[in-house]
Amino acid sequence: MSILKSRNIIALLLMVFAAFQVSACSRTYSKADSTSDGGSLDEQILYYTNKFRQSKGLKPLQLDASISQQARRHSRDMATGATGFGHEGFEDRVAAISKQMGRVGAAAENVAYGTLDAEAVVNGWIKSPGHRRNMLGDYNLIGIGTAGKGRITFFTQVFIKK
Repeated sequence: MSILKSRNIIALLLMVFAAFQVSACSRTYSKADSTSDGGSLDEQILYYTNKFRQSKGLKPLQLDASISQQARRHSRDMATGATGFGHEGFEDRVAAISKQMGRVGAAAENVAYGTLDAEAVVNGWIKSPGHRRNMLGDYNLIGIGTAGKGRITFFTQVFIKK
């Protein structure tokens, strides 16, 4: 293989890597299947997440508005630079959810950013061991939030076990 061809392959791999940056975080606290009908980005993410869970014999997660509100706020904060990309404030999000819903048995979070559609971001999470573990975890509720900054979208999934 020529040096030029090798450099082109390396450049392509770096571009693919840069297009999909993800981070996973999962913490446990001791204290309906959608259809892909071209709905909102959040609904499409729910559809692909539940499709994956069901392929593994797990029950679908139910989308919860108050959890989604926290996920949306986190995605917006990452998009605006109010917080860095990652899981800063995760404990605060879980505390706010607990205040609204009562005791939370377990919680986890997936975040990502890039120029991705719903299927691509879910497939990226599936390929990442930490994200995959969160998606297959013993949770029954999910909140999903997205926010854009130019052509880049920030994605947040918050998983809750009630």
